[in-house]
Amino acid sequence: MEPSRTHRTGRLARLTRLALDLGVASFVYYGCVLAGLDTPPALLTASAAAAVWLGATTLYDRRADALALAMLLMYGLSAVLAALTAEPRLLLLRDPLASGLAGLVFLVSGLRGTPATGYLADRLHGHPPGDVRLRRVHRTQTLVLGAGITAESLARALLVCTLPVATAAAVTPPLEYAVLVPLAAWTVLWRRRILSGTAPGSPPRPGTVAPSTGGAHQGPRPAPR
Repeated sequence: MEPSRTHRTGRLARLTRLALDLGVASFVYYGCVLAGLDTPPALLTASAAAAVWLGATTLYDRRADALALAMLLMYGLSAVLAALTAEPRLLLLRDPLASGLAGLVFLVSGLRGTPATGYLADRLHGHPPGDVRLRRVHRTQTLVLGAGITAESLARALLVCTLPVATAAAVTPPLEYAVLVPLAAWTVLWRRRILSGTAPGSPPRPGTVAPSTGGAHQGPRPAPR
C-alpha cells in the first residue's frame, strides 16, 4: 500500500475512533429520544452505552481513554439529576453542569499535564505535537477555551436559577452558541497567526531569523583604506 494511502487510512481510523469516543453516548441518547423514551431512561441508556464503550476500549487499549471517561461522567451526572428530581429548573441545570465540568477539565489540563487540545490533536494525528510552538499554542488555547466554557456555564446556571423556567429554557441555548461559536473561530484564527509568526510575541518559524530591535540602523561598513 502506498505511504500516502496508508497515511489517509490511519488518519481516517483515528478520526473514526475519536468520533466514537465523543459520540457513542450522544448517539444512543438522541436515538432513545427519537424512539419515544422519556429523558431519564434515555440518559440511563446513554450512560450504560458510555460505560460499555469505556470498558471495551480500556480492554483494547489496555488503558482508560480520557474522552470516553469524560463522556461517561457527563451523561452519568445528567442521569443522576434526572433520576433524583423531575423539577424543571433542576433539569435545566444538567447542560450547564456538564459544560462546567468540561470547562474545568480544560482548565486543569491547561495548568497541569497535557493540554486538552493537544490531547485531541494527538488522538487525531497519531503523535504528540513536537514543535514547541504547537505546545505553547495548545496550552493557551486550552486555558482560553476552559475559561470561556466555564464562564458560559456559570452564566447559564445563574439564568436558570433566577429567570422563570420558560424564559430560561428559551434564553440559555442561544447563549451557549453565542459563546462557543466565537471561541471556536478565535481558536482557528489565533492558531493560524501563531504558526505563521504574525501574532504579537509569537516565536519565529524554524529556519527564520528574528528581526533585530536594538540599536540604531547601521549602514554598510566602509571599506578598509
